[in-house]
Amino acid sequence: MLPRAFLREKEFDAEVKRVEKLLGDRVVRIRYSLDYDSTGDPCVKFRILLPDSAMLNGRIFDAARGVENVIEEEMSFVEDWGIQRYYRFRLQSEQESMKTPAWA
Repeated sequence: MLPRAFLREKEFDAEVKRVEKLLGDRVVRIRYSLDYDSTGDPCVKFRILLPDSAMLNGRIFDAARGVENVIEEEMSFVEDWGIQRYYRFRLQSEQESMKTPAWA
């Protein structure tokens, strides 16, 4: 049986957009893919673009962790959506130099 996130992708997308708005200038944007992890479990793989200001004073870990915490508080992944979650972070300047389409 497919998890709810896969069956109701539009609702899931709306939730991600809601959280992205809630995060405000703490993120440039959030992209994601609904997929399966290496063990075959359904998951969401987040690609989160952070502003370069997240790097000030070497605080990128703190900035990333803060974003994760907000997402975790706002979305009940296993209970509501039936999926695990994985996070990847990149600075805006990194994306501008790498130009990876999946992060655009």
